[in-house]
Amino acid sequence: MTIAVCTLFEGHYHHGVAVLVNSLAAAGYEGTVWAGHRGPLPEWLTRRAGFERGRARLQVTSRLALQTVALDPPWSLNYHKPAFMRELLHRVPAADAVVYLDPDLVVKCAWSEIEAWLAGGEVALIEDLDGALPSDHPRRQQWRQFFAAHGEQPQRPLERYYNSGFVGVPRARADVLGHWQRICELVAAETGNVLRQRKIGGPEHPFHSTDEDALNFALSLSLAPLRTQGPEAMDFMPGGRHLSHAVGAAKPWQGRHLRGALRGRPPSVASQAFYRFTRGPLASLSPLTLVRRRVSMALATALGRVYRRR
Repeated sequence: MTIAVCTLFEGHYHHGVAVLVNSLAAAGYEGTVWAGHRGPLPEWLTRRAGFERGRARLQVTSRLALQTVALDPPWSLNYHKPAFMRELLHRVPAADAVVYLDPDLVVKCAWSEIEAWLAGGEVALIEDLDGALPSDHPRRQQWRQFFAAHGEQPQRPLERYYNSGFVGVPRARADVLGHWQRICELVAAETGNVLRQRKIGGPEHPFHSTDEDALNFALSLSLAPLRTQGPEAMDFMPGGRHLSHAVGAAKPWQGRHLRGALRGRPPSVASQAFYRFTRGPLASLSPLTLVRRRVSMALATALGRVYRRR
């Protein structure tokens, strides 16, 4: 099965891209990782031997390449996920499916497990930390009222809420991406097209989680079958083995692990997984910085076993 893999990044998230690519190489993914970006590329990439400036491409290993694509949409890159995924299905006509991965995420399982997940032709999704959002929930009612004014009518009720950090769509279900892109554009227009927008207002806001809310409404516009997993598949809960997602404002590549542990916030499982994959073909941090960060991580993890803010 041929799967086109992509991510989006800007600012310091390039550190996450390096480790995501390392994790994909370790998982056995073969092919091109397409990385759309806003702003200049990082020097660790452009100065690396073998980087093709004219093509903005690096052959990372004999079986995996990193292809960057400069982007500048009029809204946050969070809203650009479905458009970029649709573009890849056109750019890579041999692809049977497209998978989007956030740059603060790593792949822990063998890539063959991801392929098997998509082999049945369903849309692959993972529930968010709080995955329950019943079809009669007030938030869904707000969505229905807002989008009805734009001619959007749900085709089915949904009871669960899915994280947009991992979305796998077979080519035959590409209509889901069309719905998601359309809804993203409506939400972006409603909320002001802020270029670096992630959360809006408080949890009571109907589009507090922006592109994620758009995804979850868009899924109700299609009858495409879903193949889903629980929040443990992103390490939001214990027991997962597939992915690890470092959600939240503080990212593992920014360090300050011991400082956080002293305040009762020890490193998450996802932060620890990030450092596992800093050992790989791509390195965005210097060897000295990595040594310091790993020591900080080890001390913070040990402290977290005895001290944690309730």
